[in-house]
Amino acid sequence: MLAPISWRVPPRHYGPWELVVSNLTEGLVRRGVDVTLFATADSITAAKLVAVSPTGYSEDPGLNAKVYEGLHIAAAFERADEFDLIHNHFDFLPLTYSRLVRTPVVTTIHGFSSEQNLRVFRAYNDIAHLVRD
Repeated sequence: MLAPISWRVPPRHYGPWELVVSNLTEGLVRRGVDVTLFATADSITAAKLVAVSPTGYSEDPGLNAKVYEGLHIAAAFERADEFDLIHNHFDFLPLTYSRLVRTPVVTTIHGFSSEQNLRVFRAYNDIAHLVRD
């Protein structure tokens, strides 16, 4: 489960995408599914937690969002062969890694972020598996 890292999972206050990730992750774990959650280090989960960012970059303005986003996404995709599936909740950016791994990537679209992002969705339409939140 690849969470966004703007906020921790589950979010303390605001963080709708992080809340969806938390609900899905914890529900799957309760049902006996082996889940690895890629999220911030301060996240709370019954799943295996893998973290690059100490906290959400919206919670700590001293963190460089782009640096941590890149490291976070790479951490999941570098381990892709360990998983049956990568469930991406990080919007369009992880799609650009999807042809580099054999593991299927399912992307949940949480709202519509930008007309400009359609270019990425179109470029990876042949391999993308999309879920609309």
